[in-house]
Amino acid sequence: MHHLSALQNEGLHIWDAHIDRVFTSNLYLIYITADGPGLVYFDGMVGHSGKNGCHLYCGLLGHCKGTHYYPALLLPNNYHIPGSDYPDISIYDLPNAASPEYAVNLEKLIAAPNQTQYEKLHTETGLTKPSLLLGLSPHHTLRIPQCLTPDMMHLAQLLLDLLLSLW
Repeated sequence: MHHLSALQNEGLHIWDAHIDRVFTSNLYLIYITADGPGLVYFDGMVGHSGKNGCHLYCGLLGHCKGTHYYPALLLPNNYHIPGSDYPDISIYDLPNAASPEYAVNLEKLIAAPNQTQYEKLHTETGLTKPSLLLGLSPHHTLRIPQCLTPDMMHLAQLLLDLLLSLW
């Protein structure tokens, strides 16, 4: 990340021997890919078992069971846990990814005056720390959370296994 940041700021100087000229190439980081557990090291979010566990930061909240939250669109039957018993969400009304609240929530988390407030904000916002990606040039990187990808690795593997067995 340090080298990428330096190259984004200074550019990559490349000599073209054919025309005997040096030109500067800009490096862009478009998407960060990793599986769900690995992505938390880049994005500074809580992960899939947090209350706000979506890596795309869409704002869909999970339902609490014990110490874990589960991203269920339908409220379970006989479920009455305060702060976690919001109504059903239609699949046609899913929130948009990349909520603009990311920057606002990160500022709140960083400004937490003590550990108790930090832990409360950590649960509410789904953030644990500033992302490593914030150190990259905003002119050569998609902003967070737009540059993050969902855990497609497992979905692709499941679909591959299914389609190969069908074929």
